[in-house]
Amino acid sequence: MKCVTSLGIKMVLLSCASAGCLLLGGCGGASYVWYQAGRDQAAFKQDHLQCEEEAALFAKHMDKRGDKEVISNRMKDCMGVRGYVKVLEEDLPAGAEKLQ
Repeated sequence: MKCVTSLGIKMVLLSCASAGCLLLGGCGGASYVWYQAGRDQAAFKQDHLQCEEEAALFAKHMDKRGDKEVISNRMKDCMGVRGYVKVLEEDLPAGAEKLQ
């Protein structure tokens, strides 16, 4: 009888853990986009490409080639200097173009 109870408890715990993961996973889908008032997609793509190249070179010179955290931080800095901010897609001003 003890084995059946233990197995039942394990199944309940596994079910609860699975449900919790599904619920948390649904909340983690926030989508961030770059935004700068007055910039169009073509100008953004040019700026983004230049920042990607700069971030990759920076990581290489820091002996951190391929380090996603270093590259991501450098990208944010580079884009910030150019006037961009990263915002939740839902927080974009009405009519603003999302830059991706």
